[in-house]
Amino acid sequence: MATQAPVPISSSPAAGQLVSHEGKTYDTIREGRAYILTPPNTRTSVNPAARKVKAGDAAETAQNVFYNPIQQFNRDLSVLAIKAFGEDLCEKRSLRAGSGKQQAKQQAKKERKQKRKAGQVTGADEEGDRSVDGKRDAQQAEGRDEEEMVGKPSQEGVDAAESVAGPANGGEEQPARGGAPKQAAAVVDSAEGVEAVPHLEYAAPGELTLAESRGTKRKATASSNGHDNANERAVKMLKVGHGAAAPASEQLASNGKLEPQAAEGAMKDGILDDEAPSPLEDATTGHTDVAGPANEAGNAEQGQDLDTKGTATQQSFKPKFRILDALSATGLRALRYGHEIPFVTSITANDMDRNATKSIRTNAQHNKLEHLISVNTGNAMGVMYSAAFPAASSHGPTHVSGKYDVIDLDPYGTAAPFIDSALQALNDGGLLCVTCTDSGVFASCGYSEKTFSLYGGMPIKGPHSHEGGLRLIINSVASTAAKYGLAIEPLLSLSIDFYVRIFIRVSKSPADVKFLAGKTMLVYGCDNGCGAWYPQMIGRDTRQTGKKESTVFNFKHSIAQGPSVDRLCEHCKSKMHVAGPMWAGPLHNAAFVEKVLTDARAADIEVYQTKPRIEGMLDTALEELVVIDGADKAWRDTLRKDGTREMIPKTPPETVDQHPFFFIPSALSKVIHCIAPPEAAVKGALRHAGYRATRSHCKPGSIKTDAPWTVIWEVMREWVRQKQPIKEGALKPGLAGWHIMQAARKPEEEQNGAENGEADMEKEVTEGIAEAAPASPPPSDDKRINVVFDEALGKDKTGKRLVRYQQNPRENWGPMARAKGNA
Repeated sequence: MATQAPVPISSSPAAGQLVSHEGKTYDTIREGRAYILTPPNTRTSVNPAARKVKAGDAAETAQNVFYNPIQQFNRDLSVLAIKAFGEDLCEKRSLRAGSGKQQAKQQAKKERKQKRKAGQVTGADEEGDRSVDGKRDAQQAEGRDEEEMVGKPSQEGVDAAESVAGPANGGEEQPARGGAPKQAAAVVDSAEGVEAVPHLEYAAPGELTLAESRGTKRKATASSNGHDNANERAVKMLKVGHGAAAPASEQLASNGKLEPQAAEGAMKDGILDDEAPSPLEDATTGHTDVAGPANEAGNAEQGQDLDTKGTATQQSFKPKFRILDALSATGLRALRYGHEIPFVTSITANDMDRNATKSIRTNAQHNKLEHLISVNTGNAMGVMYSAAFPAASSHGPTHVSGKYDVIDLDPYGTAAPFIDSALQALNDGGLLCVTCTDSGVFASCGYSEKTFSLYGGMPIKGPHSHEGGLRLIINSVASTAAKYGLAIEPLLSLSIDFYVRIFIRVSKSPADVKFLAGKTMLVYGCDNGCGAWYPQMIGRDTRQTGKKESTVFNFKHSIAQGPSVDRLCEHCKSKMHVAGPMWAGPLHNAAFVEKVLTDARAADIEVYQTKPRIEGMLDTALEELVVIDGADKAWRDTLRKDGTREMIPKTPPETVDQHPFFFIPSALSKVIHCIAPPEAAVKGALRHAGYRATRSHCKPGSIKTDAPWTVIWEVMREWVRQKQPIKEGALKPGLAGWHIMQAARKPEEEQNGAENGEADMEKEVTEGIAEAAPASPPPSDDKRINVVFDEALGKDKTGKRLVRYQQNPRENWGPMARAKGNA
């Protein structure tokens, strides 16, 4: 069989392709729509028996910046989640930009009416008023053609941005009245060379001129003292916002080219929406390299449409959407975001290792994403702090915010050191994506001092420790954000394999920050006994009701009462331990999960190869929310002022998950030394008693319910009495299980319970029931409920078989070794 010949890096990428670049040969691996270059024979799995690779041994090379296919689920999920979030954010910005333009027109019209009443209106104001009303165009009113006022560009594709020249524009003096030339040549570099482009003519005082940038027409008039007031003209323009038009034409230098800051300002305001991102200039961030070629002409390479006269036609608004991959390694995440998120406008891929950033540039070049991905070598915290707090020299009217709409933190280990800088580098309403792989810290009590130092809380012990770790991490983000008046909203929080992945929306809202204490809890856990746990809220949010009915409520924020339990467990008399503080709010936003789940079902399985598991885990995460009080109303459709529905409505800030964890029936069976009941039997008993019961995404065989522990243990005691009696002498006095079984029903109660059970079994309570909702309201007496193990009622809804819990795909499966490199 002939050996495959390497191809140059400029060739179209393909899976299994050999690529030759700078004297090295690479293998090509495809993931999603991206292609990653790896050295030949690179390990992609863990082999504990493998020894260190000797120098010169070509059999198998060690990985410097590794590719681990096990984490493809993480990357597939991240692409779908960021895409769903971005669609919602861009929709909001488009609506905001449209309403902003209308408000600006109305404000300009109002100012002209006020001038007219005061007798100060000029001819230009009269013409502007008629132009806004759509009665006539300013050019027709003056009797001029557009060609007479603004010369045609001599080269197609050159930006037709002009402005009124004056002392504020290039330092040129305005010519005297009557002696001004009508056009001036502006020099613009192009691919063929240097060409002279007609510039905007000077205007005598009182004469109307036309300023046009990308189809946006503006009128400028001279004031009574003989010169234009640039600030007054700027006020009449749309305010700078997400996509609002800004007077970019006024930033033209004397040679006719846009200054860098002005170009970035136009990009920010939605005018130059397709420009490549600007490099970071702060010295603390290290070296920055834009992977794409420089775009001197600007608009020509960005696909600007020109009309038959050579002037720019008005483009549809495209909101800015910027992503930072703060710890990029090979840049695979950045590559996938560039390929699979169509509305992204710029991506910054940062890494501290120079070898890694070199690899990112190579991969961006191979994937033809040089125009979209900029590469930065520097400390991730320095990059984010410099975006939040740019150098003082960059401040001014032309300053462009360097903050991001999405920041992805995917470190090897904890993300705790990067949280503060990431929160400050996010735009208002931005998305923070956090991965933590140190489950031995946040989900284990072996290093509780380390857990507290990283996440500000103590871990919880038990089968629910990973969900406790999720809530510890979210609380650390929430408490950090609260210092700056930022409120967080977890959109999706998952415990996956050996790590956790969290998607958090961050908004500037001091009012919502006030609810943080009421969504922060300590947890008392009977970790050495029966496994029961009890939340203890730190704060309390009380809704204030008035005499009149209203949809708007005020809340009183106060300190919660405590303690919620005794020093010893009420069921087994074992010692209780404290965990937390941790997050007590919902882990997910139901609307967001439904949006991502819908997109996942419609996705191509060839691109998203972990699609079956994504569907199963998201469906399970959505079911978790049924145990939250008021979940059916918390994420209902929200109408905007214009009557449209929000894609991802906000979680009400007062929402609290009073039942944060789950239990596993097999673990409870070990306590009382009995045969474990089926999951459906336990859920059926809880639902029959009037409680809600579902599963958790964290562990297979788990049950998440709003039933108190008194009911849960009563169900287990009844399981022993009705179905699986324990052997005599199996429980020794003093054990946790012995104390629990002391509360078993007496013989006289057994007869009453049997009669009630037979009567209930005659009822057709299972007809058509396949959901987590209860069959009847919860009883007033939790300790003496009628327990019926109805497995038909306990079975979850039938339908498509889903992969809810991942099985180890191969032997020695895991996160692999940390990558090595020099900064």
